[in-house]
Amino acid sequence: MIGNDASKWTPEDTIRVLIASDIHLGHLENDPVRGEDSFIAFEEVLSHAVEYDVDLVLLAGDLFDHAKPSPASMFKCTQIIRKYCFGDKPIAVELLSDQLENFSRVANYEDPNLNVSYPILSIHGNHDDPVGQGSISSLDILSITGLVNYFGKWTDYTHVRITPVLLQKGVTKLALYGLSHLKDQRLSRLFAEKKVEMERPDETDDWFNLLALHQNRADRGPGNYIREDVLPSFLDLVVWGHEHDSLVCEMKKSKSDGFSIVQPGSTVATSLAAGEALPKHCALLQIHKTDYILYPIPLKTVRPFIFKTVVLSEENLGDEGVNENEKVQEFLKLKVNEAVEEAASKRSGNPKQPSLPLVRLSVFYERDCQDFNRVRFGQNFTGVVANPNDVLIMKREKKIRERKEAQADDEPVEMASAAAAAADVETLLHAYFGALPPARRPAVLSVRALTDAVRDFTLKHDEDVFRRVFDAHKRRCVAALMQSTAETPAEADERLADAKRELDEADAERLAELLDRAQRLAPPPVRQPMVVLERDVVQLSSDDEPPARGRGRGRARGRARGGRGRGRAAREPEPAPEPVERRTPRRSAAQKSASWLQSLAQSRRRRNSSDEIDSDD
Repeated sequence: MIGNDASKWTPEDTIRVLIASDIHLGHLENDPVRGEDSFIAFEEVLSHAVEYDVDLVLLAGDLFDHAKPSPASMFKCTQIIRKYCFGDKPIAVELLSDQLENFSRVANYEDPNLNVSYPILSIHGNHDDPVGQGSISSLDILSITGLVNYFGKWTDYTHVRITPVLLQKGVTKLALYGLSHLKDQRLSRLFAEKKVEMERPDETDDWFNLLALHQNRADRGPGNYIREDVLPSFLDLVVWGHEHDSLVCEMKKSKSDGFSIVQPGSTVATSLAAGEALPKHCALLQIHKTDYILYPIPLKTVRPFIFKTVVLSEENLGDEGVNENEKVQEFLKLKVNEAVEEAASKRSGNPKQPSLPLVRLSVFYERDCQDFNRVRFGQNFTGVVANPNDVLIMKREKKIRERKEAQADDEPVEMASAAAAAADVETLLHAYFGALPPARRPAVLSVRALTDAVRDFTLKHDEDVFRRVFDAHKRRCVAALMQSTAETPAEADERLADAKRELDEADAERLAELLDRAQRLAPPPVRQPMVVLERDVVQLSSDDEPPARGRGRGRARGRARGGRGRGRAAREPEPAPEPVERRTPRRSAAQKSASWLQSLAQSRRRRNSSDEIDSDD
């Protein structure tokens, strides 16, 4: 329990909120072993809402794992919400603010056609970010069907003004602010420019101010995370989504000591990282006037996950070089079995908890002879762990910085080392291209635009993003060359480098503007295919095919002139061809083919008649 003494609080004046984040419904849904994990955990979260009889459920983003969830994921989500959140229990919380302004429609528990007992209020995260035509997200669909109250959506990226959802129960008043996911660089710049405003309710009343957001909290590079001290000090509590490490039990005040931060973490392991191995939680928040108490609720249906770090140089493996590969594998098999036993000892006893645990060993090795095939090693644990194909991750013990300093320019970049230090895919790609020798770096393609495209492809599953980015690059480069006065290859290269530099140095908003402008440029000219017929050139249309040509036609022409003999007929000069009529090539080809077939038939008749005369002789 975190907070104050609630012995004097009355239920009629206490708002009870169940808090969860990063549900990631549909994660690995096609995996025969782990496909149901996200749905089992979500069902447990909502069952706690019923168990503790809360007034509302607050989700801090990433309800779905994909921006475009599969029909199966949407069906299971709908089924779970209807099972636990619909019913005849009256709602004790009164909504004071404008529903159309908060949710773009009437709140589901205010809808006379729906019976909602436990209303869900949710912002969107980076995984369920609105995409496609009309910027529709999966939460928009759940909202229009009355399953979820979707708030905190923002479309004006030049200025953010957040209007709170005002709720009241007895003497307790809650101002709930929601800020759905924006790109961290953009939002960080908006905070720095004082362009993020939060409307405050009547300050004469005592409001409990709660903010739910979904952004990077850990430092992932300059401008690529949201600093805690940029948030307004009048807030009482911040529910921070996106970070998967569950820190509900380690809630602390911010650096400015103005508000507290609770980080629920994810309810399912979406990566085999150390932070995902921490115990998973949701939380029960009780608010009375301006005081609150937070109860961490451990999730008992989450698949057990054991993460271990092994440094081979610190282990006694015997003499170096003597069957070292086999010794390392046998040693790591023992470590995996120990992790499986540890996972078994931590089982909750809940019958819905998956039986096979997740095990990940992060192994640091020194010599190449200590490395081996990880997939083949994992086959020893099929049916024992849930992730046999990626039980191990092997890394060299050398520091990445020392390796880069010792690496020659002509040596290939080792992606394993860069991946070990990268916090996300953008950092990984920037580190990779930055480590390349200058001669091998992209000369035309913008690394910044490429990393953003990879992020949208991996997180939002935007399958068309690469085509749009590459097409915009091509059009932009052609336009730059057409407008320049470059006369030599060096001058053209310099102009293309300037166009690339402009994209690399642009911020996120400027980059999107430049690429969008390039999309509207005229496409690069495409040269029509040309075909040579005899001595004339005929322009082909796009749906025409060139007439068949080959050596056979030449031989037939020779036989038609001289029968069997090829010498003299072949040496005779050919008469000048008649001018080719300007008609479609298919018709010309058909006429020439008919003439050729007629000549071939005459030649064969002459040959047959000659053979008959010879036989009579």
